[in-house]
Amino acid sequence: MGNCVPGSPEITVNRTSLSILDLFNFTYEDYADNGTDDSDEDLVAAEPCHNHYCAFFHRAAPPYLIATGATSLAATAALLLALALRPHAWPCGRTSVAQLAACCGLFAVTLPPMAAGIAWGWQAGEGPCRAVLLLREGSVLAQGLLLGAGCCGAGGRGWRTAAALWVTAALMAVPAALSGGTLGTGRSTQCLHRSADVVSAVHLLHLTVCCCVLLLLPAALLTAAVLRGTWGAAGRGVGWLFWVLWAPYAVVMVVELLLEVGVMPPTCSAFQSFDFALGLSAALGGLHCCLAPLVLLLTAFCGHKAGGKC
Repeated sequence: MGNCVPGSPEITVNRTSLSILDLFNFTYEDYADNGTDDSDEDLVAAEPCHNHYCAFFHRAAPPYLIATGATSLAATAALLLALALRPHAWPCGRTSVAQLAACCGLFAVTLPPMAAGIAWGWQAGEGPCRAVLLLREGSVLAQGLLLGAGCCGAGGRGWRTAAALWVTAALMAVPAALSGGTLGTGRSTQCLHRSADVVSAVHLLHLTVCCCVLLLLPAALLTAAVLRGTWGAAGRGVGWLFWVLWAPYAVVMVVELLLEVGVMPPTCSAFQSFDFALGLSAALGGLHCCLAPLVLLLTAFCGHKAGGKC
């Protein structure tokens, strides 16, 4: 939820601009401690940055993650119970609903450890951190692929299709795990996606995967619906709720890349505005694990009352 990361003792410069990590953690005190003005010419125009986002992040993120995770687990449990009690009340198919519930549940179980890591420091090490990132990213990508397959009419074609989608999502989530890790020491240790690096193939692959599933896939489905004349039906369903919630996050990731390569001016205000946008868009996307089970339950309830589809 944003680029608030543990402090770095000095600024590092890449080929284009200051990295997000070091620009944010360079304070006036760090500047004064250097006591010299013989720094790299690339730093002449750089001003000391005070990241006001970090205080907001450490105050707001843990309760948000705990509340979202608890609500999602409760909603997912209710959805699974409804699946067991009324197996024929689901217009889009019981198997598809169960898989979507699994995606929401897997995403939700990653939120409490992330909240604890933010509040008290990540103490579990690099391996568990990357496992959490893999599980979180994989659940999001799996849900996007499952919803896309459902929109294409391939959602209920047997376990082979489902298995292929889950394996694909797991493989697509590997770059997110590899580009993440732990930073800091002691209670300041955090488990997070590290700052953007335009020369990192892993990061660029992670960005490409997110854009494909969260932006290009829904755009293609919407375009196909318009061309087929099924615009009204395309706007309904839990799939579009998922993409509406996650699309801003993918857009902000593209903005991050533009900041890193210097297309947008790398000023303190630009980076701080980006940080707030990234954190809030990630929080918005995280709401899918609460809202999707509730929407599925409401759909089944309405369909039961109306004697058909909601």
